[in-house]
Amino acid sequence: MAIATTQRQSRLDYYYQQIKTIILKRQNPITGLLPASTAVNAHGDYTDAWVRDNVYSILAVWGLGLAYRKIDGDRGRTFELEH
Repeated sequence: MAIATTQRQSRLDYYYQQIKTIILKRQNPITGLLPASTAVNAHGDYTDAWVRDNVYSILAVWGLGLAYRKIDGDRGRTFELEH
């Protein structure tokens, strides 16, 4: 059972690194919103995002937080994803 939990933890840690790189680092610290793109070019400023895209993106973070909580049980630990 401990091996399965370790494997789950490793897989969740991998997903966490992906979410941190792709989603959390781009999140606006004031509004909490995510940009649609980081591109500002001759065609326009594409840094404003659709609400729908923000909801879908943050659901990935929320789901990962739930998965961490599930394998951690009720040990009272908090994760960065809960803040």
